[in-house]
Amino acid sequence: MRITLTPEQYATAFGLLARTARHHENIGRFVEERVLPHLPARPSLLDVGAGPGTVAQRLAPHFGSLTLLEPNREQIRALKLPGATIVHSTLEEHSSSEPYDLVVCSHVLYHVPFADWGGFIDRLLAFTRPGGFCLVLLSATRGQNYDLHRDFSEPEAVSPRLLQVLREKRTPHEVAPAVNAFSASTFEEMNTLCRFFVYEDCYTAEQLAAMTGEELRALDDKIRVHTERCLASDGVYRLEQEDELILIPKP
Repeated sequence: MRITLTPEQYATAFGLLARTARHHENIGRFVEERVLPHLPARPSLLDVGAGPGTVAQRLAPHFGSLTLLEPNREQIRALKLPGATIVHSTLEEHSSSEPYDLVVCSHVLYHVPFADWGGFIDRLLAFTRPGGFCLVLLSATRGQNYDLHRDFSEPEAVSPRLLQVLREKRTPHEVAPAVNAFSASTFEEMNTLCRFFVYEDCYTAEQLAAMTGEELRALDDKIRVHTERCLASDGVYRLEQEDELILIPKP
């Protein structure tokens, strides 16, 4: 039997991520302060793994053209961003006759095998024009959400591993910290989000299917303890996540 969340629980988790995450604001401020002064007027943007499009919406006023790659049509179907080109494909499938001034890849490498990270970065840079930038966002090895994941398995897709890849490739880069957060008004909503992170990131479907009923109940009890820790003094449940913005210039 395949153990997973129900469609309603997935909808709750994705809804909380889309509505309450602050990564688009973190990216927006960083791009305005660190990247835009070095780009031409009305530059071009490629958003790889655009999700619901919140990052592109935040950056749109600064760019003359926007291309959003998102293979999941349901993720992005509600986006209304005039002038944006939405491509339902992966980075591997994408082609373009012109490079982009800025290529953004936010929280996507979790879905790429670590052995392929070097090639993935090469492909991101292949779409970046000389003098432009590639900006990658990944979770850091600190903070509340990292502690949640580490209590079940050691996270692999984290920023230090990408920094290791870049050092081995001798690729110039710089790193800036950022704090993200997800919030929910009820225990049930936040518990669904915590279960989503644990079920999706810490275990394979085969590992979950092999668990006994008692083991699954113990797993959920452990997740509930983490959910209880998310309750803030104002009555809102918050799960903080520390990220790192990794900026790679294209020579």
